[in-house]
Amino acid sequence: MNSRRLTLVLVLLLPLAAMSQSEDTTIQQVKVVFNYSVYNFPQEWRNDRIDAQGQAIATDEIQRSKQVAVAALNKYSTTLLEYNLKTVYFLKSMQFFGVGYGGTNSTDALYMTNNGIAMGYTNRYIEQTFHHEFSSILFRNYIRFFDTTAWKRANDPTFDYNDPESGVGSIRTGRSSQVLDRALARYGFLTEYSMSSLENDLNTLAQNLFLPDSDFWKIVDGYPRIKIKVGLLILFYSQIDHRYSESYFRNFDH
Repeated sequence: MNSRRLTLVLVLLLPLAAMSQSEDTTIQQVKVVFNYSVYNFPQEWRNDRIDAQGQAIATDEIQRSKQVAVAALNKYSTTLLEYNLKTVYFLKSMQFFGVGYGGTNSTDALYMTNNGIAMGYTNRYIEQTFHHEFSSILFRNYIRFFDTTAWKRANDPTFDYNDPESGVGSIRTGRSSQVLDRALARYGFLTEYSMSSLENDLNTLAQNLFLPDSDFWKIVDGYPRIKIKVGLLILFYSQIDHRYSESYFRNFDH
């Protein structure tokens, strides 16, 4: 009797698994995954120190997430994606080091959260997170094109990036605002979170190049330190793909 009951359970579960799997898709040769498993995270993230955890995305948020993924991925060439991004995982939530994350990245994958518009996960937020995280992969893979010295020189001379945990500390202590801040722009920073590390600084500018907040280009044009950094970042992207020019990015503001 136990054997027959087990068989019945398996027969019932298989169609559900197939239905869930069918939600996954491929866009621009990048696999977009909605099924959650802790094994989606790299093995080194599943140790006691990092303790990667997540929750499956709600079924009714899958279609909207796909639409955002299409919008984001279409801003990159197929060749660039082929060499740098294999998979995008969507989750309801995730945390590392006991801290909740909106997005993160590994060698060739992005991990994105979407917990619904009512919780602040608008299309804009999700797509900006995509560009934010993907810029980290590109930064690592094409570091030879990035002028770190010139970037640091654009900061106020008294400043040093101040989060020894490269952003985790800022999130943990509530100093991770991504609201554009004109007071900080005088010193070369677009947001509070930008100050946590050079990479997070770059990420925040990158997300606004590909999907600018309403005041982004006004701040670029009004604050010399920001303008220098944006110029350096556009130069970086243009060496990866020649279509990435200032005019290309400014067109996203219309």
